[in-house]
Amino acid sequence: MSDTERKLRILGVLGIPWDERLGATRTWIELQREWEKAGHVFEKFSLTDAFPKPKSRVGSVFQQLFFPVKAASYVRRNASRFDVLDCLIGALPYRKKSLGFKGLFVGRSVGLFRLYDRFLRRSRRLWPKQSRGRWYGPLLHRFLAWRNTVDSEATLRFCDLVLVPNEDERAELQKGPPLRAQILVEPYALADNFREALTRGAMPAAERLSRQTVCFIGMWSPRKGSLDWSKIIAAIRERYPAAAFHFLGTMYDDEVIFADLDVEEGIFCRKTFSEEELPSLLSDCTVGLFPSYIEGFGLAVLEQLAAGLPTIAYDVSGPRQILAPLRDRLLVPAGDITQLAARACGIFAASVSDYERLSKDCMTIASKYRWSEVAARTIEAYRAYLVSLG
Repeated sequence: MSDTERKLRILGVLGIPWDERLGATRTWIELQREWEKAGHVFEKFSLTDAFPKPKSRVGSVFQQLFFPVKAASYVRRNASRFDVLDCLIGALPYRKKSLGFKGLFVGRSVGLFRLYDRFLRRSRRLWPKQSRGRWYGPLLHRFLAWRNTVDSEATLRFCDLVLVPNEDERAELQKGPPLRAQILVEPYALADNFREALTRGAMPAAERLSRQTVCFIGMWSPRKGSLDWSKIIAAIRERYPAAAFHFLGTMYDDEVIFADLDVEEGIFCRKTFSEEELPSLLSDCTVGLFPSYIEGFGLAVLEQLAAGLPTIAYDVSGPRQILAPLRDRLLVPAGDITQLAARACGIFAASVSDYERLSKDCMTIASKYRWSEVAARTIEAYRAYLVSLG
């Protein structure tokens, strides 16, 4: 079999739970589906595999700290079975020689740690009154962040290839010390059948406009804009008092969201949902809002675009790349709640024909991000690098 036809054996190593509700984990889950369809072998060693029994919050911190040791032990025992280590940056901070591995070592970013560290420092200034839990909480999280940075920088030094999901992350890595590894940009995407289901589920434009419903998909956290939503709702309802708000995949009980919003009327929350449910959950919404301050990419933005929902986001890495074709209509400066709400109200006020055109433009953007294509390009890159490694 030629190098261009060779079926690869890939091990995904990720120090996070194997849970499809997590956007980061979905990267490997979707790639696994596509790679296995093409005849490649994919196995994984995740935080869930290393520590099958759930722990308390403090216990989970220690699991993350010890994951690299467990992962290294697993790789050493199985190194000869794989051609590629597809590793979350920071999960395997060791040289290939010490792992006994001779194939391709890939460091994959699902949100670049350098940018996230910068946001963490900024968040303390943005929200100084934010509850930090017990006295030891901040100390623990800062230690964990420091350790992750050390491990992530080591992974960057030791890997053969770095995969990032957007151009901003490539630019950030190019600012730092020169890397031995080449940096490759590969975005996230949607599976074809899922994207088509989202598109088919969209209700007619006139009905969507009449609903005046705003949708947000994502975990409820300050990073994702949870502390901005009470002001966003107030600003939109000043012009559209009947506007409804749907919060999907928050991962928290409704009471937590209601406490932050200080309002319950016209608010619909879903803690979790299945992929099969999402088309119907989005079908009658009017506009998506995504006030996230930092993203690796923004799968939620793609999902809403595929459903024909004009989705307004903060102008940060990830959404910035996705929404570039509609920048003037769908991107606002990070933290600019007034402009975000004004753009949403502008879409509420659109004519049916203008909304239809914008909705189709959104679907067109989403159609360009296909896991089948991303997976195939990634395999081509892996084969080429394996040849170069001899």
